[in-house]
Amino acid sequence: MGATTSSDAIPAPITPPTSPVSKRVLVLAATGKTGKHVCLALKEAGFDVFGTTRSGGGALQAIGVTPITCDYTKRADLDRALLETGAKKVFAITDFFKAANKSVQVESQHGSTAIAAAKASGVEHFIFMSVADAEKFDDRTEHIKAKVIVEAELKASGLSFSIVRPCAFFENFDDAENYNPLTKGSVKSLMTSTNTFCSTYDIGRAAAAMFNAPRVWLGKTLDIISWKGDLAQVAAALETVSGVPVTGSAAMPMCARALFLEDLHHMCLYFEEHEGVTGSIDEFKKVVPNAFSAEDWFRWYNKYANGEKIVQ
Repeated sequence: MGATTSSDAIPAPITPPTSPVSKRVLVLAATGKTGKHVCLALKEAGFDVFGTTRSGGGALQAIGVTPITCDYTKRADLDRALLETGAKKVFAITDFFKAANKSVQVESQHGSTAIAAAKASGVEHFIFMSVADAEKFDDRTEHIKAKVIVEAELKASGLSFSIVRPCAFFENFDDAENYNPLTKGSVKSLMTSTNTFCSTYDIGRAAAAMFNAPRVWLGKTLDIISWKGDLAQVAAALETVSGVPVTGSAAMPMCARALFLEDLHHMCLYFEEHEGVTGSIDEFKKVVPNAFSAEDWFRWYNKYANGEKIVQ
């Protein structure tokens, strides 16, 4: 046999954790837009957080999270990560667009893999991140279909679980991949009408509440919704926070949205028809009372796409 290449090498084990097992949480897909803020919220809530990453974990280390070299889509990697960390709590994210390469079947399998690994390792509570109103979207909203499938499998798994169902992310207002990087004096979106929003950080704060009271949340689902407004109100919020006049505008015409972003276009059509999702902001704030408004989020996020601070 030839020499082992770096890509074939088995990752070195982490230093064995000394924290109580009850405080250890493994977050899957921890370096993504959602995962890193979920990790931060859990860390700030007092958990010993371990985050999976396929490569460098410097961003996780910077917020006090222990990076675990792990491809969360592979069972062997998950088994090893759970063994090394001793984590008995898991926060699971699946990724339709990148990890699953836009395949509902592949994303569903990733969820199945995480559930199976959690069962085998004796995980005490498993939180899955789905999407609010997931079962109500048009069939052409492909990136949501797998969430419904994984939810059903989780409910039949025998695991102690709960499900968080976020609506549109505030973070989408700074999303260069979808043609709307956040710039001074301007905020863009794929839709301009009224919608419901939440921050990825508040997803983590909700998860912390669930992990702290697993019996209360056993088998339950929580919609993550903290603010409602249209793009003009978003622009007004950013103007208040930044002290700079702000214009809100569509990231692209609807015809271009339909042509180039068909999946997201049909999600937006649902939001436009229902003014967001159908859950309750008041119910969510019973769990996270200080959940972010648009102004709160801009203050917390506090940066434009070029790195300049919103609040100087």
